[in-house]
Amino acid sequence: MGGTTRERHCTIRPMGSRPVVVLLPVACVAYAATALAWRHSWVSAAAGALLAWFLWRRLPRARFAAYVFFSAMAIRGALTAAWPTLAFAVVAVLALQTPAALAAWPRLRPGAVRGGARMRRS
Repeated sequence: MGGTTRERHCTIRPMGSRPVVVLLPVACVAYAATALAWRHSWVSAAAGALLAWFLWRRLPRARFAAYVFFSAMAIRGALTAAWPTLAFAVVAVLALQTPAALAAWPRLRPGAVRGGARMRRS
């Protein structure tokens, strides 16, 4: 048949191809479980589970939410001398700097607010 073939182009790569893309949401779920089990902190557990869901679904603001969550975790770890928590937060932020994480969760761009529509000032 002399016609052209239709190819499917998908810009989202499978999650299994990059370990950091799978491990970061799983680590957030593990953190949520430990926060609930040992510290009885419902807020931290809910935030960790919600962040894991954002990362797994690759929502547009997942990277930003991760920076906020891990920054708060690092500050709390430093102030309470919870060094494993601080180390986990630092490693997670460093994992967000890898090319695989950048491909999975792109950075927010100032002009890309609400689907590309910029807010006008009056």
